[in-house]
Amino acid sequence: MVPMKLDPIYYKLIQSKQKLYETRVYDHKRQKLKLLDIVEFTNRETGKKMNAKIVELSHFKTFEKAIRDCGLKKVMPNARSVEDAVKLYEAFPHDEGNYKKGAKKYGVLRIKFELI
Repeated sequence: MVPMKLDPIYYKLIQSKQKLYETRVYDHKRQKLKLLDIVEFTNRETGKKMNAKIVELSHFKTFEKAIRDCGLKKVMPNARSVEDAVKLYEAFPHDEGNYKKGAKKYGVLRIKFELI
């Protein structure tokens, strides 16, 4: 079981099956992910949990490429544009400072999952 924390808005979008992909920095932690691994998503605010199975893993150099490749609404349904989605992702905190710096160093992993 692989733990992943989500802000409440993204937790709800995944739960309602509007958000079909999660993108993260392809750092050491994410390099261990494999197809069919079970992810335990946790709502950062409420602590509620749900499980999903990884059905696709794709690597990209940037968040923009990861989003454009499958479509904005499948990755970030609440964003108005790809540019807005990239800004949101790049601002998330990361060990490198933020996702923008982390993506420059490690690249981006796009994870497709199915709720179970």
